[in-house]
Amino acid sequence: MVPLHKVLVVLNDAEVEFVLAGAHAIGGWTRKPRATVDVDVVIASKCHRKAVRTLREAFPDLRVRDLEVVTRMIDPATNEAVIDLMKPKDKLLRTVFENSLRLKIEGQPARIPDLEMAAALKFAAMVGIYREHPDKMQDAADFSRIVAANPGLKVERLARLAGLVYAGGGKEVRQLVEAVRQGKPLVF
Repeated sequence: MVPLHKVLVVLNDAEVEFVLAGAHAIGGWTRKPRATVDVDVVIASKCHRKAVRTLREAFPDLRVRDLEVVTRMIDPATNEAVIDLMKPKDKLLRTVFENSLRLKIEGQPARIPDLEMAAALKFAAMVGIYREHPDKMQDAADFSRIVAANPGLKVERLARLAGLVYAGGGKEVRQLVEAVRQGKPLVF
């Protein structure tokens, strides 16, 4: 496990533009933080190489696996990703920087997705074709908690963001929000 604080320090010291994602970013929106073993960050395209280089220097024991949409930094002892550097390749991730909030986490400046973007990212993950079923279930739980904990969620704004995931995403996310608010199971 790599400490979140150290990842934030390394990225900030290198002046890498990023938005924290995953469990570290949504805990405040769910009102029920959960454990996680990795640090997920969306890296601005222009900063990706610098981010990989500086994190590799900071964590020389990690293996780097570069994929089309993410660069994974993997703990060789467990063969699990401990840092995911997400590339803003899809329409939704390309808007994450303009749909984020600046704050401090453990004394470090960081950005997290705003409320509707956090819900949209969870929606995208739970309907993603490459996600394993248990991960989709966790994403659905996170999505449900975000919706339930935030009655002020702007559904139409969320629907516009979900429409970036796929045509019809806006309609589906409206139905999912309604299901959560009515205490019904999510079907996706």
